[in-house]
Amino acid sequence: MKYSAVLASGATVVAAQNASQGCVDLPKPVANLTFEATINVDVAYRYQTMIGGGCSGAFGAACTTNTLSAANQNAVVEMLFSENYGGLTVLRNLIGSSPGSTILPKVPATPCGPFNYTSFASINQDSCQLTLAQTARTYSPDLYIYADAWSAPGGFKTTGKEAGGGYICGVRGTNCTYDWREAYANYLVQYVKMYQQQNFRVSLLGAYNEPDFNPLTYSAMLTDGYQAYDFLSVLYPIAKKAFPELNISCCDATGARQQRDLLTELNRLGGGKFFDVNTYHNYQSDIKRPFSDLLPYGQPTLETEWSDGGSTWTATWDLQGNNFEGLQWAVYMNNAFKNNVAGWLNWWCTWNGPDAPLILVNGTDYFVSARVYAFSGYFRFARPGAVRIEADSSVEEVYVTAWQNTNGTIAVPVVNMGHNAYTVTMNLAGTGVNHAVAYLSDNSHNVSAVDDFTFENGAFVATVEPRAMKTFFLDNC
Repeated sequence: MKYSAVLASGATVVAAQNASQGCVDLPKPVANLTFEATINVDVAYRYQTMIGGGCSGAFGAACTTNTLSAANQNAVVEMLFSENYGGLTVLRNLIGSSPGSTILPKVPATPCGPFNYTSFASINQDSCQLTLAQTARTYSPDLYIYADAWSAPGGFKTTGKEAGGGYICGVRGTNCTYDWREAYANYLVQYVKMYQQQNFRVSLLGAYNEPDFNPLTYSAMLTDGYQAYDFLSVLYPIAKKAFPELNISCCDATGARQQRDLLTELNRLGGGKFFDVNTYHNYQSDIKRPFSDLLPYGQPTLETEWSDGGSTWTATWDLQGNNFEGLQWAVYMNNAFKNNVAGWLNWWCTWNGPDAPLILVNGTDYFVSARVYAFSGYFRFARPGAVRIEADSSVEEVYVTAWQNTNGTIAVPVVNMGHNAYTVTMNLAGTGVNHAVAYLSDNSHNVSAVDDFTFENGAFVATVEPRAMKTFFLDNC
Protein backbone atom coordinates (compact mmCIF):
# COMPACT_ATOMS: atom_id res chain seq x y z
CA MET A 1 0.00 0.00 0.00
CA LYS A 2 2.77 2.37 0.78
CA TYR A 3 4.42 1.54 -2.56
CA SER A 4 1.18 2.31 -4.43
CA ALA A 5 0.81 5.57 -2.61
CA VAL A 6 4.30 6.61 -3.66
CA LEU A 7 3.56 5.73 -7.28
CA ALA A 8 0.36 7.76 -7.22
CA SER A 9 2.10 10.71 -5.67
CA GLY A 10 4.85 10.56 -8.29
CA ALA A 11 2.33 10.42 -11.11
CA THR A 12 0.66 13.55 -9.76
CA VAL A 13 3.95 15.39 -9.67
CA VAL A 14 4.79 14.35 -13.26
CA ALA A 15 1.33 15.42 -14.48
CA ALA A 16 1.72 18.78 -12.78
CA GLN A 17 5.16 19.25 -14.36
CA ASN A 18 3.83 18.32 -17.79
CA ALA A 19 0.91 20.71 -17.39
CA SER A 20 3.26 23.52 -16.47
CA GLN A 21 5.27 22.73 -19.63
CA GLY A 22 2.16 22.69 -21.84
CA CYS A 23 2.23 18.88 -22.31
CA VAL A 24 -1.31 18.21 -21.07
CA ASP A 25 -4.45 19.14 -23.01
CA LEU A 26 -6.21 22.03 -21.28
CA PRO A 27 -9.77 23.22 -21.87
CA LYS A 28 -9.82 25.43 -24.92
CA PRO A 29 -11.38 28.92 -24.84
CA VAL A 30 -14.91 28.98 -26.17
CA ALA A 31 -14.78 30.08 -29.79
CA ASN A 32 -17.26 32.11 -31.81
CA LEU A 33 -19.01 33.78 -28.90
CA THR A 34 -21.86 36.00 -30.03
CA PHE A 35 -22.62 39.31 -28.34
CA GLU A 36 -26.19 40.27 -29.09
CA ALA A 37 -28.76 42.22 -27.14
CA THR A 38 -32.34 43.30 -27.62
CA ILE A 39 -33.62 46.65 -26.38
CA ASN A 40 -37.36 47.25 -26.23
CA VAL A 41 -38.61 50.84 -26.04
CA ASP A 42 -42.30 51.54 -25.45
CA VAL A 43 -43.91 55.00 -25.17
CA ALA A 44 -47.00 53.55 -23.51
CA TYR A 45 -45.17 53.36 -20.18
CA ARG A 46 -44.17 56.79 -18.88
CA TYR A 47 -42.24 57.79 -15.78
CA GLN A 48 -40.50 60.92 -14.46
CA THR A 49 -40.01 64.24 -16.24
CA MET A 50 -36.44 65.37 -16.83
CA ILE A 51 -35.23 68.42 -14.89
CA GLY A 52 -31.68 68.27 -16.28
CA GLY A 53 -28.00 67.97 -15.51
CA GLY A 54 -25.93 70.54 -13.72
CA CYS A 55 -23.11 71.61 -11.42
CA SER A 56 -22.22 74.27 -8.87
CA GLY A 57 -20.06 77.36 -8.58
CA ALA A 58 -20.18 77.32 -4.77
CA PHE A 59 -17.39 78.42 -2.41
CA GLY A 60 -15.73 80.57 -5.05
CA ALA A 61 -15.53 77.82 -7.67
CA ALA A 62 -17.28 80.15 -10.09
CA CYS A 63 -14.29 82.49 -9.78
CA THR A 64 -11.69 79.90 -10.78
CA THR A 65 -12.04 80.69 -14.48
CA ASN A 66 -10.87 84.27 -13.82
CA THR A 67 -7.28 83.22 -14.57
CA LEU A 68 -8.28 82.27 -18.11
CA SER A 69 -8.48 84.58 -21.08
CA ALA A 70 -11.91 86.03 -21.80
CA ALA A 71 -12.24 83.69 -24.78
CA ASN A 72 -11.40 80.63 -22.69
CA GLN A 73 -13.70 81.69 -19.86
CA ASN A 74 -16.51 81.76 -22.37
CA ALA A 75 -15.40 78.45 -23.94
CA VAL A 76 -15.52 76.68 -20.57
CA VAL A 77 -19.08 77.77 -19.88
CA GLU A 78 -20.08 76.92 -23.44
CA MET A 79 -18.58 73.45 -23.04
CA LEU A 80 -20.76 72.88 -19.99
CA PHE A 81 -24.04 74.57 -20.81
CA SER A 82 -24.40 74.64 -24.59
CA GLU A 83 -26.88 72.15 -26.05
CA ASN A 84 -24.20 71.40 -28.64
CA TYR A 85 -21.69 70.29 -25.98
CA GLY A 86 -22.37 69.36 -22.34
CA GLY A 87 -26.06 70.17 -22.43
CA LEU A 88 -26.27 71.20 -18.76
CA THR A 89 -29.25 73.29 -17.70
CA VAL A 90 -29.03 73.44 -13.87
CA LEU A 91 -26.80 75.71 -11.79
CA ARG A 92 -26.69 75.14 -8.03
CA ASN A 93 -25.84 78.33 -6.15
CA LEU A 94 -24.58 78.58 -2.60
CA ILE A 95 -26.52 81.12 -0.52
CA GLY A 96 -23.43 82.25 1.33
CA SER A 97 -23.33 82.57 5.11
CA SER A 98 -19.63 83.24 5.71
CA PRO A 99 -18.01 86.69 5.93
CA GLY A 100 -17.50 88.21 2.50
CA SER A 101 -20.08 85.97 0.83
CA THR A 102 -23.31 86.56 2.75
CA ILE A 103 -26.00 89.05 1.83
CA LEU A 104 -26.42 89.76 5.58
CA PRO A 105 -22.98 90.84 6.86
CA LYS A 106 -24.33 91.77 10.30
CA VAL A 107 -27.01 89.83 12.12
CA PRO A 108 -29.32 92.11 14.17
CA ALA A 109 -29.63 91.62 17.91
CA THR A 110 -33.19 90.29 17.64
CA PRO A 111 -35.43 88.87 14.90
CA CYS A 112 -37.19 92.22 14.83
CA GLY A 113 -34.29 93.67 12.84
CA PRO A 114 -33.18 95.78 11.22
CA PHE A 115 -31.96 93.52 8.41
CA ASN A 116 -29.47 95.49 6.32
CA TYR A 117 -28.85 93.34 3.25
CA THR A 118 -25.84 94.10 1.09
CA SER A 119 -25.62 94.06 -2.71
CA PHE A 120 -24.16 91.33 -4.89
CA ALA A 121 -21.59 93.86 -6.11
CA SER A 122 -20.22 94.18 -2.58
CA ILE A 123 -19.65 90.41 -2.33
CA ASN A 124 -17.90 89.97 -5.70
CA GLN A 125 -21.08 89.38 -7.73
CA ASP A 126 -22.28 86.70 -5.32
CA SER A 127 -18.82 85.08 -5.28
CA CYS A 128 -18.86 85.09 -9.10
CA GLN A 129 -22.03 82.95 -9.14
CA LEU A 130 -24.05 85.77 -10.73
CA THR A 131 -21.43 86.17 -13.46
CA LEU A 132 -21.46 82.43 -14.12
CA ALA A 133 -25.26 82.45 -14.32
CA GLN A 134 -25.21 85.33 -16.78
CA THR A 135 -22.81 83.53 -19.10
CA ALA A 136 -24.50 80.15 -18.70
CA ARG A 137 -27.84 81.66 -19.66
CA THR A 138 -26.47 82.72 -23.05
CA TYR A 139 -26.10 79.00 -23.83
CA SER A 140 -29.01 77.70 -21.76
CA PRO A 141 -31.74 80.36 -21.99
CA ASP A 142 -34.06 78.56 -19.55
CA LEU A 143 -31.33 78.10 -16.96
CA TYR A 144 -32.67 76.36 -13.83
CA ILE A 145 -31.12 77.99 -10.76
CA TYR A 146 -31.15 76.05 -7.51
CA ALA A 147 -30.36 78.48 -4.68
CA ASP A 148 -29.31 76.43 -1.65
CA ALA A 149 -28.05 77.42 1.79
CA TRP A 150 -25.40 75.40 3.62
CA SER A 151 -26.21 77.25 6.83
CA ALA A 152 -28.21 80.09 8.26
CA PRO A 153 -26.20 83.12 9.41
CA GLY A 154 -24.44 82.29 12.65
CA GLY A 155 -26.57 84.60 14.76
CA PHE A 156 -29.68 82.63 13.80
CA LYS A 157 -28.29 79.36 15.18
CA THR A 158 -27.74 77.60 18.48
CA THR A 159 -23.96 77.79 18.11
CA GLY A 160 -23.79 81.45 17.09
CA LYS A 161 -21.48 80.38 14.24
CA GLU A 162 -22.23 79.67 10.60
CA ALA A 163 -19.64 76.89 10.35
CA GLY A 164 -19.56 73.58 12.18
CA GLY A 165 -23.14 72.48 12.58
CA GLY A 166 -25.68 73.84 15.05
CA TYR A 167 -29.45 74.22 14.60
CA ILE A 168 -31.75 77.01 13.55
CA CYS A 169 -33.13 78.60 16.70
CA GLY A 170 -36.80 77.80 17.24
CA VAL A 171 -36.99 74.18 16.11
CA ARG A 172 -37.66 71.45 18.67
CA GLY A 173 -34.69 70.61 20.84
CA THR A 174 -33.26 74.14 20.83
CA ASN A 175 -33.27 76.59 23.73
CA CYS A 176 -32.44 80.00 22.29
CA THR A 177 -33.46 83.44 23.51
CA TYR A 178 -35.29 84.10 20.24
CA ASP A 179 -36.99 82.08 17.51
CA TRP A 180 -35.14 82.88 14.27
CA ARG A 181 -37.13 80.64 11.91
CA GLU A 182 -39.12 83.44 10.26
CA ALA A 183 -36.00 85.57 9.92
CA TYR A 184 -34.19 82.70 8.20
CA ALA A 185 -37.13 82.18 5.84
CA ASN A 186 -37.14 85.86 4.92
CA TYR A 187 -33.35 85.77 4.45
CA LEU A 188 -33.67 82.94 1.93
CA VAL A 189 -36.48 84.70 0.08
CA GLN A 190 -34.42 87.90 -0.01
CA TYR A 191 -31.71 86.04 -1.97
CA VAL A 192 -34.34 85.02 -4.52
CA LYS A 193 -35.56 88.62 -4.74
CA MET A 194 -32.02 89.83 -5.42
CA TYR A 195 -31.69 87.44 -8.35
CA GLN A 196 -35.07 88.60 -9.61
CA GLN A 197 -33.69 92.14 -9.56
CA GLN A 198 -30.93 90.87 -11.89
CA ASN A 199 -33.64 89.48 -14.23
CA PHE A 200 -33.12 85.87 -13.12
CA ARG A 201 -35.80 83.45 -12.03
CA VAL A 202 -34.74 81.12 -9.26
CA SER A 203 -36.50 77.80 -9.82
CA LEU A 204 -35.68 75.97 -6.59
CA LEU A 205 -34.85 77.18 -3.07
CA GLY A 206 -33.24 75.08 -0.35
CA ALA A 207 -32.58 75.69 3.33
CA TYR A 208 -30.21 72.77 4.00
CA ASN A 209 -27.11 71.06 2.66
CA GLU A 210 -26.15 67.65 4.11
CA PRO A 211 -27.99 68.29 7.38
CA ASP A 212 -27.01 64.82 8.62
CA PHE A 213 -23.28 65.66 8.50
CA ASN A 214 -21.19 68.07 10.55
CA PRO A 215 -17.94 68.93 8.70
CA LEU A 216 -16.75 71.02 11.68
CA THR A 217 -14.67 73.33 9.49
CA TYR A 218 -17.04 74.90 6.97
CA SER A 219 -20.58 76.22 6.57
CA ALA A 220 -23.10 73.69 7.87
CA MET A 221 -26.36 73.37 9.76
CA LEU A 222 -27.93 70.21 11.14
CA THR A 223 -31.50 68.94 11.22
CA ASP A 224 -33.47 65.77 11.55
CA GLY A 225 -36.81 65.23 9.83
CA TYR A 226 -38.86 66.53 12.75
CA GLN A 227 -36.82 69.73 12.98
CA ALA A 228 -37.01 70.11 9.20
CA TYR A 229 -40.79 70.08 9.58
CA ASP A 230 -40.54 72.85 12.16
CA PHE A 231 -38.68 75.09 9.73
CA LEU A 232 -40.21 74.11 6.38
CA SER A 233 -43.70 74.74 7.78
CA VAL A 234 -42.57 78.36 8.26
CA LEU A 235 -40.55 78.75 5.05
CA TYR A 236 -43.09 77.24 2.66
CA PRO A 237 -45.95 79.75 3.10
CA ILE A 238 -43.57 82.72 3.23
CA ALA A 239 -41.78 81.68 0.03
CA LYS A 240 -44.99 80.83 -1.83
CA LYS A 241 -46.52 84.19 -0.91
CA ALA A 242 -43.52 86.01 -2.36
CA PHE A 243 -43.00 83.70 -5.36
CA PRO A 244 -45.94 81.37 -6.06
CA GLU A 245 -43.99 79.45 -8.74
CA LEU A 246 -40.86 79.00 -6.64
CA ASN A 247 -40.23 75.39 -5.64
CA ILE A 248 -38.88 74.44 -2.21
CA SER A 249 -36.45 71.54 -1.76
CA CYS A 250 -35.89 69.03 0.99
CA CYS A 251 -33.21 68.36 2.14
CA ASP A 252 -29.92 67.41 0.38
CA ALA A 253 -28.89 64.60 2.72
CA THR A 254 -25.49 63.00 2.18
CA GLY A 255 -26.93 59.86 0.58
CA ALA A 256 -30.13 58.25 -0.63
CA ARG A 257 -30.50 56.13 2.51
CA GLN A 258 -29.93 59.14 4.76
CA GLN A 259 -32.52 61.10 2.77
CA ARG A 260 -35.03 58.27 3.21
CA ASP A 261 -34.52 58.41 6.99
CA LEU A 262 -35.09 62.16 7.05
CA LEU A 263 -38.21 61.94 4.87
CA THR A 264 -39.64 59.17 7.06
CA GLU A 265 -39.47 61.46 10.08
CA LEU A 266 -40.79 64.45 8.15
CA ASN A 267 -43.77 62.48 6.88
CA ARG A 268 -44.77 61.35 10.37
CA LEU A 269 -45.76 64.98 10.97
CA GLY A 270 -47.39 65.45 7.57
CA GLY A 271 -44.45 67.47 6.27
CA GLY A 272 -44.69 66.20 2.70
CA LYS A 273 -46.82 69.22 1.83
CA PHE A 274 -44.01 71.63 2.68
CA PHE A 275 -41.58 70.82 -0.13
CA ASP A 276 -41.81 70.46 -3.92
CA VAL A 277 -38.58 68.66 -4.93
CA ASN A 278 -36.86 65.79 -3.12
CA THR A 279 -33.09 66.41 -3.16
CA TYR A 280 -30.26 64.11 -2.11
CA HIS A 281 -26.51 63.59 -2.60
CA ASN A 282 -24.71 60.46 -3.70
CA TYR A 283 -21.84 60.33 -1.20
CA GLN A 284 -22.75 57.97 1.63
CA SER A 285 -25.24 55.81 -0.24
CA ASP A 286 -26.34 55.33 -3.84
CA ILE A 287 -30.02 55.10 -4.73
CA LYS A 288 -31.33 51.52 -4.65
CA ARG A 289 -35.06 52.09 -5.14
CA PRO A 290 -37.34 55.02 -5.99
CA PHE A 291 -38.37 57.48 -3.28
CA SER A 292 -42.01 57.31 -4.42
CA ASP A 293 -43.25 55.67 -1.20
CA LEU A 294 -41.98 58.72 0.73
CA LEU A 295 -43.28 61.42 -1.63
CA PRO A 296 -47.00 61.75 -0.86
CA TYR A 297 -47.56 64.50 -3.42
CA GLY A 298 -45.58 62.91 -6.23
CA GLN A 299 -42.62 65.27 -5.89
CA PRO A 300 -39.75 64.75 -8.35
CA THR A 301 -36.32 63.65 -7.10
CA LEU A 302 -33.09 65.44 -7.98
CA GLU A 303 -29.54 64.24 -7.16
CA THR A 304 -27.84 67.56 -6.42
CA GLU A 305 -24.19 66.83 -5.57
CA TRP A 306 -21.46 64.23 -5.95
CA SER A 307 -17.68 64.18 -6.37
CA ASP A 308 -14.87 61.86 -5.34
CA GLY A 309 -13.42 64.21 -2.74
CA GLY A 310 -10.01 62.91 -3.71
CA SER A 311 -6.59 64.35 -4.39
CA THR A 312 -6.13 63.08 -7.95
CA TRP A 313 -7.63 64.69 -11.02
CA THR A 314 -9.60 62.07 -12.96
CA ALA A 315 -10.12 62.99 -16.60
CA THR A 316 -10.30 59.62 -18.36
CA TRP A 317 -13.22 57.73 -19.87
CA ASP A 318 -12.17 54.16 -19.02
CA LEU A 319 -8.64 53.52 -17.80
CA GLN A 320 -8.66 52.29 -14.20
CA GLY A 321 -12.32 51.52 -13.67
CA ASN A 322 -12.65 53.98 -10.79
CA ASN A 323 -15.95 55.62 -9.94
CA PHE A 324 -15.13 58.98 -11.44
CA GLU A 325 -14.20 58.02 -14.95
CA GLY A 326 -16.76 58.93 -17.58
CA LEU A 327 -17.95 55.37 -18.22
CA GLN A 328 -18.70 54.68 -14.56
CA TRP A 329 -20.42 58.04 -14.21
CA ALA A 330 -22.69 57.12 -17.14
CA VAL A 331 -23.81 53.94 -15.36
CA TYR A 332 -24.45 55.74 -12.07
CA MET A 333 -26.72 58.17 -13.89
CA ASN A 334 -28.46 55.35 -15.75
CA ASN A 335 -29.22 53.59 -12.47
CA ALA A 336 -30.50 56.79 -10.88
CA PHE A 337 -32.79 57.46 -13.83
CA LYS A 338 -34.11 53.89 -13.63
CA ASN A 339 -35.05 54.75 -10.04
CA ASN A 340 -37.05 57.80 -11.20
CA VAL A 341 -34.42 60.46 -10.48
CA ALA A 342 -35.18 63.50 -12.65
CA GLY A 343 -31.73 65.05 -12.86
CA TRP A 344 -28.11 64.67 -11.81
CA LEU A 345 -25.63 67.29 -10.62
CA ASN A 346 -21.88 67.14 -10.31
CA TRP A 347 -20.30 69.07 -7.45
CA TRP A 348 -18.18 71.88 -8.92
CA CYS A 349 -18.49 73.03 -12.52
CA THR A 350 -14.83 74.12 -12.46
CA TRP A 351 -12.05 74.14 -9.89
CA ASN A 352 -8.31 74.77 -9.78
CA GLY A 353 -7.55 71.47 -8.04
CA PRO A 354 -8.89 67.91 -7.95
CA ASP A 355 -12.10 66.89 -6.12
CA ALA A 356 -13.76 65.97 -9.42
CA PRO A 357 -14.74 69.23 -11.07
CA LEU A 358 -16.11 68.73 -14.54
CA ILE A 359 -13.41 71.06 -15.87
CA LEU A 360 -10.03 71.64 -14.23
CA VAL A 361 -8.57 75.14 -14.46
CA ASN A 362 -4.79 75.33 -14.20
CA GLY A 363 -3.63 78.89 -14.55
CA THR A 364 -4.27 79.93 -18.13
CA ASP A 365 -5.21 76.42 -19.30
CA TYR A 366 -8.25 74.22 -18.74
CA PHE A 367 -8.85 70.49 -19.06
CA VAL A 368 -12.16 68.73 -19.67
CA SER A 369 -12.99 65.51 -17.82
CA ALA A 370 -14.71 62.63 -19.59
CA ARG A 371 -17.59 63.02 -17.14
CA VAL A 372 -18.67 65.95 -19.28
CA TYR A 373 -19.19 63.52 -22.16
CA ALA A 374 -21.21 61.18 -19.95
CA PHE A 375 -23.40 64.14 -19.02
CA SER A 376 -23.64 65.12 -22.65
CA GLY A 377 -24.73 61.62 -23.67
CA TYR A 378 -27.86 62.16 -21.60
CA PHE A 379 -28.57 65.87 -21.34
CA ARG A 380 -27.85 67.04 -24.89
CA PHE A 381 -30.55 64.73 -26.13
CA ALA A 382 -33.02 64.27 -23.26
CA ARG A 383 -33.88 67.90 -22.67
CA PRO A 384 -35.76 69.44 -19.72
CA GLY A 385 -39.38 68.38 -19.95
CA ALA A 386 -38.57 65.06 -21.61
CA VAL A 387 -40.43 62.09 -20.12
CA ARG A 388 -38.67 58.81 -19.43
CA ILE A 389 -40.37 55.96 -21.28
CA GLU A 390 -39.97 52.21 -20.90
CA ALA A 391 -36.64 50.80 -22.10
CA ASP A 392 -35.24 47.41 -21.16
CA SER A 393 -32.17 45.46 -22.22
CA SER A 394 -31.97 41.68 -22.54
CA VAL A 395 -28.34 41.72 -21.35
CA GLU A 396 -27.07 42.57 -17.88
CA GLU A 397 -24.03 44.56 -19.01
CA VAL A 398 -25.92 46.68 -21.55
CA TYR A 399 -27.70 49.53 -19.76
CA VAL A 400 -30.40 51.69 -21.30
CA THR A 401 -32.89 54.45 -20.62
CA ALA A 402 -35.16 56.21 -23.11
CA TRP A 403 -36.68 59.68 -23.12
CA GLN A 404 -39.34 61.35 -25.25
CA ASN A 405 -38.83 65.08 -25.67
CA THR A 406 -41.66 67.57 -25.82
CA ASN A 407 -41.22 67.82 -29.62
CA GLY A 408 -41.59 64.06 -30.05
CA THR A 409 -37.92 63.21 -30.60
CA ILE A 410 -36.56 60.23 -28.69
CA ALA A 411 -33.21 59.88 -26.91
CA VAL A 412 -31.97 56.36 -26.14
CA PRO A 413 -28.64 56.43 -24.23
CA VAL A 414 -27.07 52.95 -24.19
CA VAL A 415 -24.04 52.05 -22.03
CA ASN A 416 -22.10 48.88 -22.87
CA MET A 417 -20.01 47.86 -19.86
CA GLY A 418 -18.86 44.69 -21.61
CA HIS A 419 -15.45 44.18 -23.15
CA ASN A 420 -16.89 43.23 -26.56
CA ALA A 421 -19.07 45.11 -29.00
CA TYR A 422 -22.76 44.21 -28.94
CA THR A 423 -25.07 43.93 -31.91
CA VAL A 424 -28.23 45.51 -30.58
CA THR A 425 -31.71 45.06 -32.00
CA MET A 426 -33.78 48.10 -31.07
CA ASN A 427 -37.57 47.74 -31.02
CA LEU A 428 -39.42 51.04 -30.76
CA ALA A 429 -43.06 50.38 -30.04
CA GLY A 430 -45.32 53.35 -30.76
CA THR A 431 -42.56 55.92 -31.08
CA GLY A 432 -43.34 56.85 -34.69
CA VAL A 433 -39.69 57.54 -35.53
CA ASN A 434 -37.74 56.35 -38.58
CA HIS A 435 -34.40 58.17 -38.45
CA ALA A 436 -31.45 57.87 -36.07
CA VAL A 437 -28.16 59.60 -35.42
CA ALA A 438 -25.80 57.72 -33.09
CA TYR A 439 -23.33 59.59 -30.87
CA LEU A 440 -20.40 57.64 -29.40
CA SER A 441 -18.29 58.23 -26.30
CA ASP A 442 -15.37 55.95 -25.47
CA ASN A 443 -11.60 56.27 -25.11
CA SER A 444 -11.37 57.61 -28.67
CA HIS A 445 -14.68 59.51 -29.13
CA ASN A 446 -16.29 62.39 -27.28
CA VAL A 447 -20.01 62.29 -28.11
CA SER A 448 -19.06 61.95 -31.77
CA ALA A 449 -21.73 61.46 -34.44
CA VAL A 450 -20.72 58.13 -35.98
CA ASP A 451 -23.90 56.82 -37.67
CA ASP A 452 -26.84 58.39 -39.47
CA PHE A 453 -29.52 56.13 -40.90
CA THR A 454 -33.21 55.63 -41.56
CA PHE A 455 -35.19 52.50 -40.79
CA GLU A 456 -38.67 51.03 -41.19
CA ASN A 457 -41.31 49.26 -39.12
CA GLY A 458 -40.14 50.69 -35.80
CA ALA A 459 -36.95 48.69 -35.47
CA PHE A 460 -33.28 48.77 -36.38
CA VAL A 461 -30.02 46.95 -35.67
CA ALA A 462 -26.89 48.79 -34.55
CA THR A 463 -23.50 48.16 -32.96
CA VAL A 464 -22.63 49.47 -29.50
CA GLU A 465 -18.89 49.49 -28.97
CA PRO A 466 -17.23 47.95 -25.86
CA ARG A 467 -16.82 50.06 -22.72
CA ALA A 468 -18.74 52.82 -24.41
CA MET A 469 -21.82 55.01 -24.29
CA LYS A 470 -23.83 55.42 -27.46
CA THR A 471 -26.82 57.72 -27.56
CA PHE A 472 -29.33 57.16 -30.35
CA PHE A 473 -31.23 60.36 -31.14
CA LEU A 474 -34.38 59.47 -33.06
CA ASP A 475 -36.84 61.57 -35.04
CA ASN A 476 -39.29 61.21 -37.88
CA CYS A 477 -37.39 62.09 -41.03
